[in-house]
Amino acid sequence: GGKGANMFFLDLDRVRAGGDVRTTLMIRNIPNKYSQKMLLSTVDEKHKGTYDFLYLPIDFKNKCNVGYAFINFIYPLSICDFYQSFNHRKWDKFNSDKVCELSYARIQGKQALITHFQNSSLMTEDKKCRPLIFFSEGPNQGTYEPFPVGPNVRRRNDVRREEERE
Repeated sequence: GGKGANMFFLDLDRVRAGGDVRTTLMIRNIPNKYSQKMLLSTVDEKHKGTYDFLYLPIDFKNKCNVGYAFINFIYPLSICDFYQSFNHRKWDKFNSDKVCELSYARIQGKQALITHFQNSSLMTEDKKCRPLIFFSEGPNQGTYEPFPVGPNVRRRNDVRREEERE
């Protein structure tokens, strides 16, 4: 496979043919005023229960999102419907001119995403700013699952002290 940007390019034909089984997407060009809750309700209009991880990173200084989010689908094929709904579409709130772009994320899969974030200083922040996970199977599929906080959570003020030292 090609390296660089092509690695993250989403090819629906490959997904449908089973040639690409990645499940985690990056949603880009999200209007900065969107909250995680707004993004969630926008996604849930048509795609509730098809994903098990959603995270819209927030810039704590200005309390706005950073313009992109991550979503992990339970099945690769769900990406096709999601792509039809979102890719190259404008957002319906805030009269934004931003156009949604989808690509594959660098970190792939619910477990890898949990591992990546569970020791992050995010875990000490307001719950509204943390990644969300949902049950991937069984009768509770698509309902909230508590996020497992890692044993070595970094506190954000530790980071600040390091910055002061530099």
